Order: sequence, then C-alpha cells, then structure tokens
Amino acid sequence: MKKKKIKVKEKIIIPIYLIIIFILIFIYGNIIRIHINNSKFLKDSMLILEKNQNTIFTLDKIILTSSANAIDNSEEKNLQDLSIYQFTDIAVYIGNGEELTNENTVKNLYIDNIEITTRTKKGTQSLNYKNFQNFGRSDQTNSDTPSKIEFNVVYTNEENEKANYDEPTFYTDCSNPITLGYLNSDIVTGYKMGENTSISFDGKILKAAGIELKDIECNIKFKVHLENNMQEKFSCWLNFYLPLEEVFDGTSMKSKTLQGNKYKFFCEPF
Repeated sequence: MKKKKIKVKEKIIIPIYLIIIFILIFIYGNIIRIHINNSKFLKDSMLILEKNQNTIFTLDKIILTSSANAIDNSEEKNLQDLSIYQFTDIAVYIGNGEELTNENTVKNLYIDNIEITTRTKKGTQSLNYKNFQNFGRSDQTNSDTPSKIEFNVVYTNEENEKANYDEPTFYTDCSNPITLGYLNSDIVTGYKMGENTSISFDGKILKAAGIELKDIECNIKFKVHLENNMQEKFSCWLNFYLPLEEVFDGTSMKSKTLQGNKYKFFCEPF
C-alpha cells in the first residue's frame, strides 16, 4: 500500500516540477529579450544622437510668388465665361555648408506627406512640381496632387544641359531650389465681364469677382526627404501659410529666411 502512494505522489510532483521549470525558462527568456531590446534601443539612441550632433542640411529660405488669372471658356472668347484661379509658386532653398563633400551633397530627393488645408471649399487645390524656368508665370500646373514628388538629381554640367526641367530636377550641390506650384482652380466659374469694364488678369481679378481672403487662405505641409552620397538619409517637415493678403493688388512676392531647429534635417541612420 505504501509503494502505491509513492508512485501516485511522483506522478503529481514530476509534472508540477516540469511546469515550474517551463515557467522559469519563459520568465528568464523574457528578461533576456527585454535586456537585449533595451540595449539595442540605447545603442540606436546613441547612434541617432551622434549622427545629429552636427547639422548637415537645413531648410534655409522660402520664396512665395502669388497672383491669379482666368481662363476664357466662351466660344466667342468675349470674356463672358471666365474660370478664375489663384496660384502661388514656391521655391525652397536647402543649405548644405560651403565645402562640398559626399556628406553634404544629394544623391536622392523626394517630397511626400503633402497636406493642403483651406478654410472654405471654394476652388480645387493642388500642389505639384513646377519648372523653375516658369517660376512666377501664371501657367497652370498639373491639377492633381501626387502622393510623392521624386526629383532627378543632376551631378554634372553635361547632365544639366540634357536635363528635362519639365520633370522634377535638383542639383546634387543644392545650388537650385525645390520649386513647386500651388494651384487653386475654379474659385469662380462662369464669371462675366461687364460692359465698358476692364479686367486685370492678375490678383485684381479676385477682388473684381468678390473673392475674400478667407476664400483663398491656405496652409501647406509636406516632408522633404533626401539621401546624401554616403547613403545617409535625412528628412525635414515644412509647414506654412500662404501669405495672400496682398495678392488682391495684383502680384505678391514674399521671401522668408528659415531659422530654428525645426528647419534642420534629421538624420535617420537606419
């Protein structure tokens, strides 16, 4: 009888021991995993901090040229069916120091996370690349906003001569700005010019059509990504309101120097 009791106890105790050992191994494994993750996080954080000790790229300056125009949709071209649009050309300059190296020259460049916010629903808004040779002109750009604007990077004078500037283009030494065109089309449609009146095909047409500042106010936000010739990746957000208060007088040009940490490109070393 006693031997049978011992066998019964062994059948109970052995599985309990195995369960306890399994639990201890599981807990120990989690402790090791957490320690490894914490060590990796600390190492990665130190690497990020080290990479961002020195500023390599910055957003230095932005130039905004704003005006308006209209398209005559009447068959007779008698200004009795005008579609009015407002546009702003945007030039963003990237600073990269004075002496050129692989560290501060650009290999790849693109823009994404484009957001356009307006107060009213007047018109159809878009943002796209604009040929810098047409900067300030009232020609309409693509009416669609792409999810991503990728730039062709030019390295040499020979490539510069062959480059198609109707496509997004940027110089490796950052000597040209990123040029974009904002368009708010069809703010007013079917507008008719009154008899014995004249129309100025610039920002003044907005005033003539009864457009107010609140109707065209706009905030633009996007993220600039670049990779240098050391395969290091950088990014920086740009968020700004279009200064359109003076556009009703014709054409407005604004220039702003960008300063502060928020305009420094963040290095992403992974």
